Amino acid sequence: MTKIVYYITSLIGKLQKIKGGGTSFPGKLALSLKPDILNEFEIPEHRVFISGTNGKTSTANDLANVFRKAGQSVCNNAAGANLKQGIVTSLLENSDSNLRVKSDILIIEIDEMTMLNVFPELNPQHLLLTNLFTDQIDRFGDKWQLAKKLGEKLPRGLTLYINGDDPVLVWLARQIDPEKVVYYGLAADYSDDNSKIKFQPEKCPYCNAELNYERRYYDSLGKFNCECGFKSPSLDYIAEDIDLPEQEFIVEKQIYRMAYPQLYLVYNMLAVITYAREANLSADLIAQVLSEQRETAGRFEYLDFNQHQAWLNLVKNPAGINQSLIYLEHQLNSVIDNNKQINLLLGFNNTFADGQDSSWLKQADFELLQSDNLAAIYLTGSLQKHVYKLLKKTGISENKIHLVPEQDQLAHAICEMQQSNLPGYFLVNFTMLEPVRTSIIKANK
Repeated sequence: MTKIVYYITSLIGKLQKIKGGGTSFPGKLALSLKPDILNEFEIPEHRVFISGTNGKTSTANDLANVFRKAGQSVCNNAAGANLKQGIVTSLLENSDSNLRVKSDILIIEIDEMTMLNVFPELNPQHLLLTNLFTDQIDRFGDKWQLAKKLGEKLPRGLTLYINGDDPVLVWLARQIDPEKVVYYGLAADYSDDNSKIKFQPEKCPYCNAELNYERRYYDSLGKFNCECGFKSPSLDYIAEDIDLPEQEFIVEKQIYRMAYPQLYLVYNMLAVITYAREANLSADLIAQVLSEQRETAGRFEYLDFNQHQAWLNLVKNPAGINQSLIYLEHQLNSVIDNNKQINLLLGFNNTFADGQDSSWLKQADFELLQSDNLAAIYLTGSLQKHVYKLLKKTGISENKIHLVPEQDQLAHAICEMQQSNLPGYFLVNFTMLEPVRTSIIKANK
């Protein structure tokens, strides 16, 4: 039966690649034919799973590229299909008819809750966690509720690679009795000017008092402590001399160059550095690969657009959108020198795939968009009226706001932005990414 499933799904996978289909269907079919198929795979002894709210796709793909550069064969789900069916698809694509995965190392991005269903079958050794932010409340609950579920059900004895600037992850690491914990984070003297950001208070998970922050970077990340003794841990890998304008930082005397000036990219790269250095890969090799980072569709991506470029970024929670709004504020300030304005499109749905709870948008710092250099804001998606009200509350003129009420009008709106000859910026969530990206590409042809 196993070989029959393999050959059927292999054929379907090849047909899908020809037709340009989805990334998870072969795995979905395999699970319907043989629900316990994960138990049948012979997977590499060296395996690491990457999870967290933000950054797991980029981190997993960059880590896979580092190991490939080091001469190792890698099985990973590069397209970001991180649910069970997507993971099965990736294993099928990299295995023979006996379901023997033909790779030296398994590097798998995995959805936070999917870990609980998959780990009993795949016997994880190493788990790298980027962060835990509140995201998809209807599915996960808030970040502390998610951390509690993970703390109760994740396997014991793991080697953990943890963002030590995240109090949620630091608490979680203490709940699951790991074999070893390796912490990474920013240097204690790093300061980021976020004076305009409205930080939500964070409660200590032990005594419920409000956490104190010596430094706070974004969302719950920072240098924290509580009177009860809960505090930031000592770090094993530290990003020092962070220079966002120059797009570089240092770890253990090695300079690492960034593809774009965003603090969350420092964390993503630092996660890769931490795991790769613990695996005894050279710092020079890691730095070389990370300096050649490839764009991932919709993740801080630049696309051709009139005489300028379109900037497209996927956001899905308060942490992600506020980092993007900080970047937009910088862009609005910089266009003063060129005596130009910019256009912005915000596209958000609340489908099941996006998460149906839209309350996260209330934590977005739309005040950062208050600028005469913002020519127009186009709103699309099922949450456009909700976003319209939030923008008006910040004092943004309704004359600047343009609703795109129907999906078939999206292409027209983006063509209008393209023909304005102003730079275009696009913030979207999951189900809006593909239609917006496709329309940007078509508008430039």
